[in-house]
Parts: sequence; C-alpha cells; structure tokens
Amino acid sequence: MARIEMTGLAELQARLSQMANATNIEKDALTEAGEHLRKEIQNNVPVRTGKLKESITKDEVVDGKIQIGPSQQGPAFRAHFVEFGTRKMSARPFMRPTFEREKTRIEQIMAEQIRRGLGL
Repeated sequence: MARIEMTGLAELQARLSQMANATNIEKDALTEAGEHLRKEIQNNVPVRTGKLKESITKDEVVDGKIQIGPSQQGPAFRAHFVEFGTRKMSARPFMRPTFEREKTRIEQIMAEQIRRGLGL
C-alpha cells in the first residue's frame, strides 16, 4: 500500500479561515481608504467658513460600499453649489478632482489592508 504524506494542511486551514473572514477584511480596507479620502477632501474644500469642511463625513460600509462626502444636513447642502456652480457663481470643484488625484493611493491603501488581513 502506498503512503501519501501531505504537508501544509495547517496553513491551508488558516488561509481558508481567513477567506471566511473576507467580509471583515473588505470592510477594513474600505474604511481605511475612505478615511484617507475624507481627509483629503476636507483639505481641498475651497470655502473658508469651515462648516463645509466639518460636514465631510464617511459612512459605514454597507453591502461592500462606502459613501464619503458632505453630510446631507445643515449648511452642507451648499456643497453641490460649490462643486458645480450656479447661474451666479462659478464652480469650484473639490470632491471629484480630489478623488481623481487620490485614486491610485486609495487602491494602494486597500491593497495593503487586504494583504495585511490575509497575512501576506
């Protein structure tokens, strides 16, 4: 009778356990990248009052998605006017340009967090 020896089963079991924990890893990656984007958007708000800057929030991760932007309450509703302009006011975009500029860094943050979560 032939004897078969398998090695690495403990490591495989640990990896499978980590994969079962993928939702938490995804949540952590989105949360960390979202916090980075929130701070960068705050740093690029073009108005001086501070109310808009303070209103930039990061929601909790829901269904693999996270929302970052001005709160929908209080004076922050004016963010739309700042970003896109009005008939009487030129646009001073800050959210979209910040996202475009930070896209690569956001991807790096998420990749680092996923690697850390998987123990790689």
